[in-house]
Amino acid sequence: MHVNTDSVLLGAWTNGPSNKPCRILDIGTGCGILALMMAQRFAGAGIDAMEIDACAAEEAAANVLSSPWADRICVLQADFRDAVFTHPYDLVICNPPYFNQSLASPDRRRTMARHTSCESLPHRELIEGVAHLLADDGLFSLVLPVAEAREFFSTAAMACKPLFVQRITTVYTKSHKPALRILAQLGRNPVPVVQDTIVMYRDNGQEYSPEYVALVRDFYLWA
Repeated sequence: MHVNTDSVLLGAWTNGPSNKPCRILDIGTGCGILALMMAQRFAGAGIDAMEIDACAAEEAAANVLSSPWADRICVLQADFRDAVFTHPYDLVICNPPYFNQSLASPDRRRTMARHTSCESLPHRELIEGVAHLLADDGLFSLVLPVAEAREFFSTAAMACKPLFVQRITTVYTKSHKPALRILAQLGRNPVPVVQDTIVMYRDNGQEYSPEYVALVRDFYLWA
């Protein structure tokens, strides 16, 4: 599985409670990029990286073993809906499947990674699962398309154990283009929402914007 821009944005943008989470869960880790970024960002944190696809989990485990943080990351090949957890998490991070309305890929693994369905992880089940796992002051961090964000946030706020949006960054590829993604963090307490924006490219489309470079510089060799 390839590293994608959504995950890099999410990993670089995410804050932890007091910026120092002790236990982190990465749901649907894919190649392990978010788990590795969390290990790099939060020294001393223990990270569980969960992946339903056996091949992807094997790839993630190999990437973790070749990293400097192998002693702090545990890759688990399991379905999030069936997994048994023994402790709460200070931070849960996820680049979830979200292409509800788009055509399915002929590649079944890619379809499961990209589409919400009974085969992968519907948003309601993701929200309910995270709500039961999150520590009292924990945060749930994720990236969503703009068109799906409002429904996701409404579902989270009406869950049995509700989660409320606390921070939002709207992502634009260029300043004159429609918004592309929403980066969001949710928690148990309703608080005033902190909102801002980020533009990834200069208007010429050939260069990354200074704000994007500043955000991701610790994770790219070119930055």
